[in-house]
Amino acid sequence: MDCFSFPLQVISADRAGASVSVAAAENWPDVLQRLLDAYQRLGVVDAAPLDLTIDEPMTSVALVRAHWALQREDGDSVYDFSAVYTLIRVDGQLRIVAIAHDELPALQAAIRVTSP
Repeated sequence: MDCFSFPLQVISADRAGASVSVAAAENWPDVLQRLLDAYQRLGVVDAAPLDLTIDEPMTSVALVRAHWALQREDGDSVYDFSAVYTLIRVDGQLRIVAIAHDELPALQAAIRVTSP
């Protein structure tokens, strides 16, 4: 959890628009655990960066854009998604203060395919 700063802004985008939530240090571990549980259910063993860019628009602020491919052990792709991370320097360390992503539609579709 040391890579995050709280409160953490989380923006989830889909074709209909975007929703914004704010995560506190107390609930963020549970959110991440649910995501990791879903990855395990889908057989995800790796998140490979397909594209990664880092911009530093001002001192102590970085924007990281990543296009991720989630993969199974045999190398098959589960799905891919994009995310943008906003990082700032807090007590000398870079910390994520905001995440914008379009993962949820792909995650939900992958879970539907694997559900009986």
